[in-house]
Amino acid sequence: MSVDKMLRDMVADEVARAIGPLNAAVAQLQANGQVIARLAAALGQPLKRGPGRPPKALSLGAPTTGKRRGRPPGRKASGRACAVKGCGKQMRSKGYCAAHYQKFRMLERTNRLPADWVADAAPNSVKNIKLPRGRAGAKALAAARG
Repeated sequence: MSVDKMLRDMVADEVARAIGPLNAAVAQLQANGQVIARLAAALGQPLKRGPGRPPKALSLGAPTTGKRRGRPPGRKASGRACAVKGCGKQMRSKGYCAAHYQKFRMLERTNRLPADWVADAAPNSVKNIKLPRGRAGAKALAAARG
């Protein structure tokens, strides 16, 4: 017996030992599937694959279906600048970039919105305000609410 044949036999035995449980599991699944198919045929009911949804396709790339976040693919950015002077970012909503729009919403919610902060303001027309932080901010917020 040559070394080559001994090596091949040893590799074949190792592969058979590693794949053996997998082969047994596949055979059991096939047997269960046959039993379920015979039972469904006897009852006259069609087989269902789950709670009414088709099985998901296996994909290795980026998702191609389903809901996506962000701006729809056909819609372009407006190209308009943010309403706050010196910001330079593109307008996202009501004339403000995303960060300044959040500031606009917070100021509006707390009744601290300055007169020049209006919806759909012209680009570079609104003076930026600096909000107090920490205890000073909490006091200012409490004073505005009460």
